[in-house]
Amino acid sequence: MDFEFEGFVIREVGHENRKMQTSKKVNNVSTDVTIFKVKGFDLSFDLLYCRGENGDVWVVAEKIESLSKHLHRAQRTRMSIENYKEKQYCRLWQEVKKDEDWSRTKKSLPLSELGKYSKNPLRQSFSELGAKLGTLEELVSETNQNRKQYALLFPAQEVKIPLCAYLLTRISPLI
Repeated sequence: MDFEFEGFVIREVGHENRKMQTSKKVNNVSTDVTIFKVKGFDLSFDLLYCRGENGDVWVVAEKIESLSKHLHRAQRTRMSIENYKEKQYCRLWQEVKKDEDWSRTKKSLPLSELGKYSKNPLRQSFSELGAKLGTLEELVSETNQNRKQYALLFPAQEVKIPLCAYLLTRISPLI
C-alpha cells in the first residue's frame, strides 16, 4: 500500500514478527508488524502498524531522521486501536511541544486545536477516508470522564486511517 497524506508520502516496505511492548505497556508480546516508510518535510521515519498476539493493536514510529528537536518523542508515543462492535476506533490525543526538546500528550483538545495541522477540515479528511470523527460519547457510547475526548471510528482491519491519525496528531505537531 502506497499513499500520500498531508504532505507525507507513505510506502509499505515490509512485514515481520517482533517481540514488543504494546501500547498498553505489556512487555514481550509476539507482534505482527507492518512497516511503512514515511518521507516529507525534510524528515523520514518508519511507521509501524502492530498487532500483538494478545489482541492489542497500535501504531508507533521508529528510526526517525529529522532536524526537529522534538520528533524523537514520537518513538515513545504509541496510539492504541480499540475494538467497538464490528468496528475499531482510535483516540485523537495530540503531542504538544514542551521545553526545548520534550513534548507531552494532550488528551482533551477542542477540534479546532486538533485540526490546526491539517490542510483540510478534519471531518472532511477522515470522512473521505471512511472514518467518522466525534467524541467517545458520540462514537462508542463512552460514559466516563473521557467521553468528551475526540476519536475516529472506522471499519475493522482498516490500516490507512489510524496511520493518518498518528501522522496528524503525533508527528505533525512535533515538526
